[in-house]
Amino acid sequence: MIDIINLDNLFDKYIEKYVLENVGKLKPEEIENKIPVLYEEFGNVSQKELGGKTPNEFYRDFSPADLLTCLREHIEKDVPVSDFLVEAITADKDSVTAVKSMLMEEHDEQFTAYLMNILSDLKAEIPAERYMEFALYDYPENIGELATEALVENADKVKDMVLKSFDLAAEDKKDRLSEILASVKEKSDDVFDKLVYEFVKNKKKIPLYANYLAKYGDERAIPFLKTAIEGKVNYQEFEELKFAIEVLGGEYTEKRDFTEDAIYKKVKGNKK
Repeated sequence: MIDIINLDNLFDKYIEKYVLENVGKLKPEEIENKIPVLYEEFGNVSQKELGGKTPNEFYRDFSPADLLTCLREHIEKDVPVSDFLVEAITADKDSVTAVKSMLMEEHDEQFTAYLMNILSDLKAEIPAERYMEFALYDYPENIGELATEALVENADKVKDMVLKSFDLAAEDKKDRLSEILASVKEKSDDVFDKLVYEFVKNKKKIPLYANYLAKYGDERAIPFLKTAIEGKVNYQEFEELKFAIEVLGGEYTEKRDFTEDAIYKKVKGNKK
């Protein structure tokens, strides 16, 4: 078992000592600018609270599972998680297995987010099915967004899984699935049809879905975007649709009058 120690408090004492030693020698802003250097130095200074070890040494001999348990206990006891602890975890490639194992369990939002960020730092393959659960089911917004970001980065690998999940997904989660599909590099009718369908269906989310179509990069979407832009749209929707059309290689040159549009007035007013 690893002792739960507040290294932030120890670092604060280290800074206090440094400030006292340099009273009248350095300006406050100079001390503030040197904090990153002081933190690095602190990592190599032995501390009696750590049994004479330095912060860099303290976590070195523990297993990834023990380190992750220590991290969770820091959160549970409301003790700040130090960079030294996280770095000890990410420095060990064997941590990947331990992190993935813990991600299969239910934890609080903060610890789950740490696990996901650590897995990203390790540049490890994500457990895609678990991340789909995070994105689609009743998990905190932060966890759902982190999962979506990771799935977007692996869009081509998870494309089939996303398509299979689409129809059964809650309506308020389909934006996330569309974001993932928009990042698929290999073009297919299945992905195109789904993105266009969601674009046409979500008339209150025109900017979002126009952006997805632009990102996907299939010029077959131009007629759908032009149909939308020729309808009743506000200034923001018009600009996003026009941008998407141009990104896909098309153009829209019709003049539109938005002088009475609230968004237009705000944008143009800020430019004066």
